[in-house]
Amino acid sequence: MTPRTLEWIGFNDAGEAIARVVRVQGPLSTGWRSFPAVARDPQARVVELRPGEPPDGAWLACVGGRVVGRAPVPLQAVRTAEAALDEG
Repeated sequence: MTPRTLEWIGFNDAGEAIARVVRVQGPLSTGWRSFPAVARDPQARVVELRPGEPPDGAWLACVGGRVVGRAPVPLQAVRTAEAALDEG
């Protein structure tokens, strides 16, 4: 199975990023083994640390550096980010 997109970025009319929706992933499982840290480059200089299990609402809606909500599905998190932008 090919991984799906793990991030959505919203831009304003000037092309500046103003909101993000990101997926919080759990450990990488391969058969009976589970890895809470995953190498992001071949030399393992950059390592991604992951929680033991994805939390409920594993999609985070962020505006600026602030998390404005969580959701179980990406489109709901996008709508949360859009609502936060409309308020601010």
